[in-house]
Amino acid sequence: MSTIEQEDILRDQILRAALQLYQKHGLKKVTMDDVSRAIGKSRSTLYYYFKNRDDIFEAVMAMLIEEVTAEIKAAMDKARTLKEKLRAFCLTKVKTSEDRRPFFTAIEAGMNADEISRHAQIISSIHKRLMRAEGALLKAALVAAVSAGAIRSLKPKEQEMLIFILLSGIRGIRRELLQEDSFTRLQPAVDTLTGMAMCWLEQAG
Repeated sequence: MSTIEQEDILRDQILRAALQLYQKHGLKKVTMDDVSRAIGKSRSTLYYYFKNRDDIFEAVMAMLIEEVTAEIKAAMDKARTLKEKLRAFCLTKVKTSEDRRPFFTAIEAGMNADEISRHAQIISSIHKRLMRAEGALLKAALVAAVSAGAIRSLKPKEQEMLIFILLSGIRGIRRELLQEDSFTRLQPAVDTLTGMAMCWLEQAG
């Protein structure tokens, strides 16, 4: 195994250990010492990879983005038609969000308002990165469908607006279902959203 591969493995171990500690104790209580003890390495090892606690936290969040994006892409890749891909995107998007909701609840444990506000800025930045990654998945599916002649050709602004509507729509659906404390209406809501998108995509330009 090369040195680079070993470094990648150790970096991943640091992030996995930090993630578990955040879930158990909350972000505020997790120190560099805690993470170093969890992986059985010295603090100097951590500082080789990360500047400070916030740097580790941002890297953990970036890792989560990669995992979420990969999970959504895998679900979309299994679907054959564009409608199935859009449906897979929406359903998997909600699933990944719900799977990770306990983590986001846990990291705020014990924080005061100022601390929550400071870390909210980091989370907001990460959210924008996730939106871009998800948008890229939708764009790839739309471009492939146009190339295959399955839908009409889209102008750049049309494509951009549709992606915005789909991303905003599924987040709104999830938010409302959380308010209801029930996801029984998720699939019908997703079917309606994707059905409307397909009707618009299949009509003559």
